[in-house]
Amino acid sequence: MNKGVLILLLVATVDRVILQGIYPVLPIMIADFGVPPSYNSIFMATTYVAIALGSYVTPKILYTFKSFSKLSILLSILTAVSLWGMGRSSSYFSFLLFTCWYWFLSGVQINIYSIAMSYISSPNKVGGNFGLLANTTLVGAVIGSFALGPFLKLYGLECSFIVFAAISVVFRLALLLYDFENVHLISDEKGDFRISGRLWLLLIAFNAGIMLSFMGRFNLSLIMKQKSYDIESISYVFAWGALIVFPLPYFFGKLSERVSGKLLLTVSLLSVVIAMALLQTTNTYIGFLTVSFLICIMTYCSRGVTQKMLYDMYPLSEQKHAQSVLSSANWVAAIVGFLAVSATSGVFSLQQVSLLGCIIGVLAIIVLLFVPIGKH
Repeated sequence: MNKGVLILLLVATVDRVILQGIYPVLPIMIADFGVPPSYNSIFMATTYVAIALGSYVTPKILYTFKSFSKLSILLSILTAVSLWGMGRSSSYFSFLLFTCWYWFLSGVQINIYSIAMSYISSPNKVGGNFGLLANTTLVGAVIGSFALGPFLKLYGLECSFIVFAAISVVFRLALLLYDFENVHLISDEKGDFRISGRLWLLLIAFNAGIMLSFMGRFNLSLIMKQKSYDIESISYVFAWGALIVFPLPYFFGKLSERVSGKLLLTVSLLSVVIAMALLQTTNTYIGFLTVSFLICIMTYCSRGVTQKMLYDMYPLSEQKHAQSVLSSANWVAAIVGFLAVSATSGVFSLQQVSLLGCIIGVLAIIVLLFVPIGKH
């Protein structure tokens, strides 16, 4: 593994720890402003739009800033300011503004990691490297969930967010230790990039699974609450599910160098379909833990595989746009999943919504198995 890959993975992990650690406490911070509960939905939907927009405009930002080093410094400063503002906000709307700012910048930076990885990886190691990059999300979720909550409780919001800002700057500037300028050498901004029919099908299948994983997590929490599990038990079922799946993202990524990405993505989709089916009947904690594990396979293992499929489908000159389309579509899928659960919760039971998810997942699997998706 070369120096650039190691630095990229380190910085991505720290970014994910902060992002994933902050996410669970957002509803609590919003509630402190005394706004109605409905504002939670508006807040979360808006932040998802911000991170999707950041992912989408990343190629243009890379094209505008010809120096990767200068861009890294600018992103470090802007991210630190956004985190500082989140900790200092005195109103709901200022908090929403700074949070959207931070989420937008996170969308840009997360996408840059994917693009940079495609440029600096050896062709025979790109699958494994994308798997490791997917693992940073998993590590961030585990460490962030266990560590940042107690830290916030001990030191308070303002002090904690200042520390997060300082850590973010230090580790983002670690990117300056490696020459990433080759990310700018092959510019595709003026190229004629088009989303092919096969890419559309890949995006639909992959993001159907992402949407289901989001819906599954939401339903799992609510069903466990209905069955009188406390908040600690619900929190731990997600943490343990993530820990159990920990070795798999890299394994899936590495395997994608030898096995069809369609097969591995099908396995991921099948996992979330089984999870949605289990939500119909599961009553035990072990059953809920199994559901969490299966959802985590889709959430954390499928992304590296899909990134490798895009790497095979498009030349380096088009990777900026291809990876950006995948990343932004990923966040849009989360928004759709969030809205779908909200829209159906008053009409259908949680079990019925999960059954609908099974049907959607099966259709996505049929697309993967029977429709040509691959190199264009």
